[in-house]
Formats: sequence, structure tokens, C-alpha cells
Amino acid sequence: MFDFLKNPATDGEKGGKTRLWIIVIGAIVGVALLLFGGTREQPTETAEPSPYSPSEDELVLYQSYLEGRVKTLCESVNGVSGVTAIVTLAGGFEEVYATEYPNGNEEYVILGSGSNATALYLSRSAPQIAGIGIVCRGGSSPSVQKELIALISASFHVSSNRIYVTEAGK
Repeated sequence: MFDFLKNPATDGEKGGKTRLWIIVIGAIVGVALLLFGGTREQPTETAEPSPYSPSEDELVLYQSYLEGRVKTLCESVNGVSGVTAIVTLAGGFEEVYATEYPNGNEEYVILGSGSNATALYLSRSAPQIAGIGIVCRGGSSPSVQKELIALISASFHVSSNRIYVTEAGK
């Protein structure tokens, strides 16, 4: 059945050549599989950006999220409707790393060594709110302005001089 597996010394010259060709072809196929079999493209990660490189899209999404929260909060106040809110951010997301103070100098805490050395990552802080502008129906009333400024200031920890409320145009 498997004639090529017989001993070439007993089968003659033809059996030895056949066995040799089978071995050579098998070796070539094995090398080809090693070289070309593992070259599939790895899927790229698109689900989440790395926490170490925040993108501009994240800032825009965060800003839109805050503006939506301000709008929802303002529209819940009696006498206020048609709210448009703009939130201005001071800077971007900031990574916080562990530090230590040997000899009075601040240094990052490093994990690993050589090419595997990385700073110890603790957290990521959101950008501070620099200011909030609110345009709404009812915004010309001093009592509504005062109430909205106090509400937004308390809710978002923004000083009242960084919040402006005005009436919507017609």
C-alpha cells in the first residue's frame, strides 16, 4: 500500500529515489507553510482608543455630553425653554502616573526593566470646565438668570462668574 515507505536498501534504486523525492517535497511544503501560513493580518483595534493617547473625538464627545446635561438641567427649571448650551473646556484629558520623591526629586514609579519599563498608570482625569454659556427663552429675567447660574455652578463645580445666561433671540 505505501510502497515509498519500504526500505530503499532492499527495494532497489527506484524505491530510494521515490522516498527521497517524497521527503524533499514534504520539506518544501513544510517550509512554505511556515513562511506563508502565519502572515494573516491581525484585526486592528477600533473599539476604544488607548488611554495613553486621547483623541480629539473624545474631547468633542465629552463636550457634547456636558452640553446635553446642562441643557436637560436648565429645561427642568420653571419658565425656561428652548435651551442652547455651550461648554468650553480648559485643556484635554490628563493621565496621572504614580510618583515618588527619592532625594527630594519627583520621579515616576517605573515597573519592569529595559524595553519593558513603563510608568505606573493610576488614572485619567477629565478636562476642567472653563465656562458655560446658556441661551434660552426666559433667560432675560434676573430671577431665572440667578437660579440657572446657581444651579449650574453647584452641579458642575464652576464658579458663577464663568456662567453666562441670556435670552434667546426671536
